[in-house]
Amino acid sequence: MTTAEQPLSGISLWSRVYGFGSVFAKTVRDSRRATIVAAAVLALAFLGLGKAIVTQFATPASRAEIDALVAAVPPILQGLAGKAVNVGTLGGYFQYKYGTFFPLILSLWSILALSGTLASEASRGSLEFVAATGRSRRRLAIEKLTGHMLMLGLACLFGFASIAYAGAAYPVLPGDEISVLQAFGYALWLGLMALAAGGLAFAIAPFVGRGAAAGFSGFVMFAGYILFGYQQPVPELAPFANLTWWGWTQNHIPLAGQFDWPSVVAVGLAAGVFLAVGVEAFARRDIGSTSTVLGWSIPRPLLGLSGPLARATSLNLAPAFWWGVGVGLFGLVFGGAAGPFLEQLNETPDFVKLLQTVFPGVDYASPGGFLQLLFVELGVIFAGLAAATFVSGWASDETSGRLEMLLATPLQRVRWALAGGIGMLVNVAVFVGLSAVGVAIGVSTSGGDLATPVTGALILGVYAVALVGIGLAVGGVFGTRFAAPFVVVFVLVTWFVQTVGGILKLPDAVMQLTLTSHYGQTFVGVWDWAGVSLSIVLAIGGIVIGAVAFARRDLRS
Repeated sequence: MTTAEQPLSGISLWSRVYGFGSVFAKTVRDSRRATIVAAAVLALAFLGLGKAIVTQFATPASRAEIDALVAAVPPILQGLAGKAVNVGTLGGYFQYKYGTFFPLILSLWSILALSGTLASEASRGSLEFVAATGRSRRRLAIEKLTGHMLMLGLACLFGFASIAYAGAAYPVLPGDEISVLQAFGYALWLGLMALAAGGLAFAIAPFVGRGAAAGFSGFVMFAGYILFGYQQPVPELAPFANLTWWGWTQNHIPLAGQFDWPSVVAVGLAAGVFLAVGVEAFARRDIGSTSTVLGWSIPRPLLGLSGPLARATSLNLAPAFWWGVGVGLFGLVFGGAAGPFLEQLNETPDFVKLLQTVFPGVDYASPGGFLQLLFVELGVIFAGLAAATFVSGWASDETSGRLEMLLATPLQRVRWALAGGIGMLVNVAVFVGLSAVGVAIGVSTSGGDLATPVTGALILGVYAVALVGIGLAVGGVFGTRFAAPFVVVFVLVTWFVQTVGGILKLPDAVMQLTLTSHYGQTFVGVWDWAGVSLSIVLAIGGIVIGAVAFARRDLRS
């Protein structure tokens, strides 16, 4: 039998599930790193935070203090935490303090994955080759979609198992037990919230493209999150909050023992509708075709046609703009809410005394103080994720194979890496500039000092440039495919250590390793210049190290 006559070996069952034997399998394979990171973050957070809570608050007296403290906090400050239900128990405190944060993280993953799973491959032209194999477009879309849903479900399964274990093994006081039903209720809500956000991006991506779809879905997600939190102290916001899936589930507080299953079903139905629209839109439209979105043409100097620096800058210009707009809107809402905060603060003198005791010499009875208390923690996380986006865009030149074509010109490797680093710094400047504008507009509506909180917003850029340097150094030394994931892990680990390090009684040496703990309280004018200087050194040093290391290794090694 000749070689041409030999039958092709069949594709193994394993390859059809994981690998290159099907579109579904490749989607699962491509999602493995993100799934591992998400599952690890959920498991470590639920187990670590659960242990920290019962260790720190191990007596009935300490739980009574929690109840009293939450009751003393002005309603406007309770905002993003949602309703306070059974906060004197393990599950209730966890739900109140951290429960609404994790849907944001998984939603970001789902938005980025589903907005680009078809649109980005269509724009590159690779999807046309897959469609030429005889598979229907509807099947392609469904396999892509189910692959992501499986991996998202696995991450939520780890979260469910971690909560159930913590609820069974950690309780020290009556009421601390978290039942399997409570853990399931939270994990199901977590997954459906993420799927709804990603599903919206998936539905509109065939019409407007990946970037616009991700931006719009992200805006809806963050707007819903903010409106959800503030509909209790500001009832006028409730009708707007109920336009999103966040508002629907305001009464579903599973870890505190309060369920609202119809609202969870409604979120699942909405996600299903979004996904069905996305599948049908992809099946019925030409591959890669999108509708024209009205707007201004990009000026020629911003197209990246004049050299490697211009190209590196333009590569992430759109993400920088949308990240800046998103965080700027976030700052605008918080800055605008400072007025009601100050009014409620004047009505709670005991809480003012508590702030003065914990933070002597710092004026928190100001718009800047409100932003320092509630905005900056989420703000630096968003700044870190924005930096990871910029690093991912820079790394895509090598991971997609485009860099081989660029280096076929007289362009030197060191120059490409340096241009990429400087371009990302420009992107950070765009991001932080728009963020500061949002803060300025919000604070201006509340009155008071404007310069201090606007200047304090620059700390978001300081953190972002440090992460850009770290990402470029990792990409230069170990390979660009590791750069963005490392930055994401760095951001999440930093947040985790800073959030629960004190409760877990981690050594001070470990706590001091978190970069964000060395910035001071910039929104009230207190700067830690040592931390700022360290961030600048990390930015410049990381770019130099990455450029030199990149020049000494093979591409995609």
